[in-house]
Amino acid sequence: MTTTKLQRAYIKLVKNKNARTNASKQYFQVFTEKDGGYLFTLNEMDKAARRAEKNREDVYPVEFTEPEPEVITKEVIVEVPAKGFFAKLFGF
Repeated sequence: MTTTKLQRAYIKLVKNKNARTNASKQYFQVFTEKDGGYLFTLNEMDKAARRAEKNREDVYPVEFTEPEPEVITKEVIVEVPAKGFFAKLFGF
């Protein structure tokens, strides 16, 4: 029995920046931890989806959860030059 390390992948729809005449206007970019990036056309993704539908036993279930939002507050300090009485009092 061969053990393979599971790896994560990221997928995003990207625009084809230098689309030639018959080239797809957009691709699905799949970027894996181990192997790097791949580009798939919409037709290739449809074919893969049909294959996954036919072979459900080979599809690894993944559960997507939204992360809890994190509120970040940043303190902003604005220094204003002193004028008048306070400038004289503190030597500004």
